Amino acid sequence: MCVTLAHSTTHEDIVNTTSQTNILSGQTASSMYKLKDINNHDGGFFVFGDLSVKLEGQFKLKFSMFEISKSGVTNLKSIYSDVFQVYSSKTFPGVLESTFLSRSFSDQGVRIRIRKEHRVQM
Repeated sequence: MCVTLAHSTTHEDIVNTTSQTNILSGQTASSMYKLKDINNHDGGFFVFGDLSVKLEGQFKLKFSMFEISKSGVTNLKSIYSDVFQVYSSKTFPGVLESTFLSRSFSDQGVRIRIRKEHRVQM
């Protein structure tokens, strides 16, 4: 599965055409992990643990599932996340505590950053 940045209302992909730097950075592709969910049931999960957006505003993430075969690559399905806000460093309200699901994935060996407490900027 891969992820791209999309406009919050039009769903158009956002591409940086003015410079060589990517607006979306980090791991933008993920294989499926077989992990236990919060109810201890097996599931297939795609983890994007170090993804960041370098542009302030409101966006959605577009997740696309591909099938790779001898005849080529086929986009099977794309879905969009809920709208989220990206803040400038001056207006950033602080890092939230990691979710129980994130902590559970980390305990199962997935390499993601885990926050123990909520931190608020002053």
